[in-house]
Amino acid sequence: VFIQGENGVGKELFAQSIHANSSRAKGPFVAINCSAIPAQLLESELFGYTEGAFTGAKKGGKPGLFELAHTGTIFLDEIGDMDKEIQTSLLRVLEERKVMRLGGDSMLPVDVRVIAATNVNLKEQITKGLFRMDLFYRINVLNLTIPPLRERREDIALLAQFFVREMGKKYNRPLPPLPKDVLELLSGHSWPGNIRELKNVIERIVISTH
Repeated sequence: VFIQGENGVGKELFAQSIHANSSRAKGPFVAINCSAIPAQLLESELFGYTEGAFTGAKKGGKPGLFELAHTGTIFLDEIGDMDKEIQTSLLRVLEERKVMRLGGDSMLPVDVRVIAATNVNLKEQITKGLFRMDLFYRINVLNLTIPPLRERREDIALLAQFFVREMGKKYNRPLPPLPKDVLELLSGHSWPGNIRELKNVIERIVISTH
Protein backbone atom coordinates (compact mmCIF):
# COMPACT_ATOMS: atom_id res chain seq x y z
CA VAL A 1 0.00 0.00 0.00
CA PHE A 2 1.34 3.44 -0.92
CA ILE A 3 -0.02 6.53 0.87
CA GLN A 4 0.62 10.05 -0.39
CA GLY A 5 -0.20 13.28 1.42
CA GLU A 6 1.21 16.44 2.95
CA ASN A 7 2.79 16.48 6.39
CA GLY A 8 0.22 16.21 9.14
CA VAL A 9 -2.68 14.72 7.15
CA GLY A 10 -2.65 11.52 9.20
CA LYS A 11 -0.84 9.03 6.98
CA GLU A 12 0.19 6.84 9.91
CA LEU A 13 -3.37 6.78 11.24
CA PHE A 14 -4.54 5.50 7.86
CA ALA A 15 -1.79 2.86 7.95
CA GLN A 16 -2.83 1.78 11.46
CA SER A 17 -6.46 1.56 10.35
CA ILE A 18 -5.54 -0.61 7.37
CA HIS A 19 -3.62 -2.91 9.70
CA ALA A 20 -6.32 -3.00 12.38
CA ASN A 21 -9.03 -3.91 9.86
CA SER A 22 -7.09 -6.64 8.11
CA SER A 23 -6.33 -10.31 8.59
CA ARG A 24 -2.98 -9.21 10.07
CA ALA A 25 -4.59 -7.26 12.92
CA LYS A 26 -3.31 -9.72 15.54
CA GLY A 27 0.23 -9.29 14.26
CA PRO A 28 2.57 -6.40 15.12
CA PHE A 29 2.37 -2.93 13.61
CA VAL A 30 5.88 -1.51 13.31
CA ALA A 31 6.48 2.06 12.12
CA ILE A 32 9.63 3.94 11.21
CA ASN A 33 10.23 7.43 9.85
CA CYS A 34 12.84 7.00 7.13
CA SER A 35 13.79 10.70 7.21
CA ALA A 36 14.39 10.81 10.96
CA ILE A 37 17.26 8.30 11.06
CA PRO A 38 20.68 8.80 9.44
CA ALA A 39 21.25 6.59 6.41
CA GLN A 40 24.09 4.67 8.08
CA LEU A 41 21.76 3.65 10.91
CA LEU A 42 18.56 3.13 8.94
CA GLU A 43 19.80 -0.02 7.24
CA SER A 44 20.63 -1.71 10.55
CA GLU A 45 17.27 -0.60 11.98
CA LEU A 46 15.37 -2.10 9.06
CA PHE A 47 17.31 -5.30 8.55
CA GLY A 48 19.08 -5.87 11.86
CA TYR A 49 22.69 -6.91 12.41
CA THR A 50 24.80 -9.75 13.77
CA GLU A 51 27.21 -9.61 16.68
CA GLY A 52 30.41 -7.86 15.64
CA ALA A 53 28.90 -6.46 12.44
CA PHE A 54 30.30 -3.05 13.32
CA THR A 55 31.82 -1.14 16.22
CA GLY A 56 29.24 -0.81 18.97
CA ALA A 57 27.05 -3.69 17.75
CA LYS A 58 25.18 -5.35 20.60
CA LYS A 59 26.31 -8.74 21.81
CA GLY A 60 24.19 -11.35 20.10
CA GLY A 61 23.13 -8.92 17.38
CA LYS A 62 19.76 -7.28 16.96
CA PRO A 63 16.69 -8.13 14.85
CA GLY A 64 15.58 -5.52 12.35
CA LEU A 65 12.13 -4.02 12.05
CA PHE A 66 11.21 -6.36 9.20
CA GLU A 67 11.80 -9.30 11.52
CA LEU A 68 9.84 -7.63 14.32
CA ALA A 69 6.93 -7.01 11.92
CA HIS A 70 6.72 -10.68 10.91
CA THR A 71 3.04 -11.72 10.34
CA GLY A 72 2.05 -8.06 10.71
CA THR A 73 2.63 -4.70 9.03
CA ILE A 74 5.65 -2.45 8.64
CA PHE A 75 4.97 1.23 7.96
CA LEU A 76 7.76 3.06 6.13
CA ASP A 77 6.97 6.74 6.58
CA GLU A 78 8.71 9.37 4.39
CA ILE A 79 10.13 6.68 2.12
CA GLY A 80 10.93 9.40 -0.42
CA ASP A 81 13.82 10.53 1.80
CA MET A 82 15.42 7.09 1.93
CA ASP A 83 19.03 6.81 0.77
CA LYS A 84 19.28 5.21 -2.67
CA GLU A 85 21.59 2.41 -1.51
CA ILE A 86 19.06 1.38 1.13
CA GLN A 87 16.36 1.53 -1.54
CA THR A 88 18.26 -1.22 -3.36
CA SER A 89 18.32 -3.39 -0.24
CA LEU A 90 14.64 -2.71 0.40
CA LEU A 91 13.72 -3.71 -3.15
CA ARG A 92 15.53 -7.00 -2.69
CA VAL A 93 13.64 -7.70 0.54
CA LEU A 94 10.28 -6.89 -1.07
CA GLU A 95 10.97 -9.17 -4.02
CA GLU A 96 12.51 -12.08 -2.13
CA ARG A 97 10.52 -11.73 1.11
CA LYS A 98 13.72 -12.47 2.98
CA VAL A 99 16.16 -10.33 4.94
CA MET A 100 19.82 -10.71 5.72
CA ARG A 101 21.13 -9.01 8.83
CA LEU A 102 24.17 -6.78 8.40
CA GLY A 103 27.21 -8.98 8.84
CA GLY A 104 25.09 -12.10 8.43
CA ASP A 105 25.43 -14.99 5.99
CA SER A 106 21.91 -16.40 5.91
CA MET A 107 18.52 -15.24 4.68
CA LEU A 108 15.59 -15.01 7.10
CA PRO A 109 12.07 -15.32 5.65
CA VAL A 110 9.67 -12.54 6.61
CA ASP A 111 5.92 -12.31 6.08
CA VAL A 112 4.92 -8.67 6.26
CA ARG A 113 2.56 -6.20 4.66
CA VAL A 114 4.46 -3.09 3.63
CA ILE A 115 2.74 0.29 3.79
CA ALA A 116 4.89 3.14 2.50
CA ALA A 117 4.10 6.84 2.71
CA THR A 118 5.60 10.10 1.54
CA ASN A 119 4.87 13.81 1.26
CA VAL A 120 7.05 14.27 -1.83
CA ASN A 121 6.36 13.53 -5.49
CA LEU A 122 8.21 10.28 -6.12
CA LYS A 123 7.91 10.61 -9.89
CA GLU A 124 9.84 13.87 -9.65
CA GLN A 125 12.36 12.16 -7.39
CA ILE A 126 12.78 9.45 -10.02
CA THR A 127 13.41 12.08 -12.72
CA LYS A 128 16.08 13.65 -10.50
CA GLY A 129 17.71 10.26 -9.96
CA LEU A 130 16.90 10.27 -6.25
CA PHE A 131 14.44 7.37 -6.18
CA ARG A 132 14.53 4.01 -7.91
CA MET A 133 11.84 3.54 -10.52
CA ASP A 134 11.64 -0.22 -9.92
CA LEU A 135 11.09 0.35 -6.19
CA PHE A 136 8.36 2.89 -6.94
CA TYR A 137 6.44 0.39 -9.05
CA ARG A 138 6.99 -2.28 -6.41
CA ILE A 139 5.39 -0.24 -3.61
CA ASN A 140 2.78 1.53 -5.74
CA VAL A 141 0.25 -1.31 -5.91
CA LEU A 142 -2.67 0.19 -3.99
CA ASN A 143 -2.33 3.97 -4.04
CA LEU A 144 -4.13 6.19 -1.51
CA THR A 145 -3.92 9.98 -1.69
CA ILE A 146 -5.04 11.84 1.44
CA PRO A 147 -6.13 15.38 0.60
CA PRO A 148 -4.98 18.25 2.84
CA LEU A 149 -7.41 19.61 5.40
CA ARG A 150 -8.01 22.81 3.39
CA GLU A 151 -9.54 20.65 0.66
CA ARG A 152 -11.96 18.89 3.01
CA ARG A 153 -13.20 21.69 5.22
CA GLU A 154 -16.35 19.73 6.06
CA ASP A 155 -14.12 17.53 8.23
CA ILE A 156 -12.71 20.38 10.32
CA ALA A 157 -15.67 20.74 12.69
CA LEU A 158 -15.94 16.97 13.20
CA LEU A 159 -12.23 16.65 13.93
CA ALA A 160 -12.23 19.68 16.21
CA GLN A 161 -15.07 18.32 18.35
CA PHE A 162 -13.36 14.92 18.47
CA PHE A 163 -10.11 16.47 19.67
CA VAL A 164 -11.99 18.51 22.30
CA ARG A 165 -13.33 15.26 23.78
CA GLU A 166 -9.97 13.50 23.45
CA MET A 167 -7.96 16.30 25.05
CA GLY A 168 -10.61 16.81 27.72
CA LYS A 169 -10.08 13.20 28.83
CA LYS A 170 -6.30 13.49 28.56
CA TYR A 171 -6.10 16.54 30.82
CA ASN A 172 -9.21 15.80 32.88
CA ARG A 173 -10.77 19.06 31.67
CA PRO A 174 -14.07 18.13 30.06
CA LEU A 175 -15.41 20.94 27.87
CA PRO A 176 -18.76 21.40 26.16
CA PRO A 177 -18.83 21.17 22.35
CA LEU A 178 -17.24 24.13 20.61
CA PRO A 179 -19.77 26.86 19.73
CA LYS A 180 -20.76 27.56 16.14
CA ASP A 181 -18.78 30.80 15.82
CA VAL A 182 -15.56 29.03 16.92
CA LEU A 183 -16.16 26.21 14.43
CA GLU A 184 -16.73 28.76 11.67
CA LEU A 185 -13.45 30.46 12.58
CA LEU A 186 -11.61 27.11 12.52
CA SER A 187 -13.20 26.16 9.22
CA GLY A 188 -12.00 29.38 7.62
CA HIS A 189 -8.33 28.71 8.40
CA SER A 190 -6.11 27.15 5.69
CA TRP A 191 -4.36 24.74 8.13
CA PRO A 192 -0.93 24.42 6.47
CA GLY A 193 -0.03 21.93 9.21
CA ASN A 194 -3.18 19.92 8.50
CA ILE A 195 -4.66 17.67 11.20
CA ARG A 196 -1.52 17.88 13.32
CA GLU A 197 -1.90 21.68 13.50
CA LEU A 198 -5.62 21.45 14.29
CA LYS A 199 -4.97 18.97 17.08
CA ASN A 200 -2.30 21.26 18.51
CA VAL A 201 -4.67 24.25 18.50
CA ILE A 202 -7.45 22.30 20.21
CA GLU A 203 -5.03 20.97 22.81
CA ARG A 204 -3.95 24.55 23.55
CA ILE A 205 -7.60 25.60 23.91
CA VAL A 206 -8.33 22.76 26.34
CA ILE A 207 -5.34 23.31 28.62
CA SER A 208 -5.80 27.10 28.71
CA THR A 209 -9.53 27.01 29.49
CA HIS A 210 -10.51 27.38 33.15
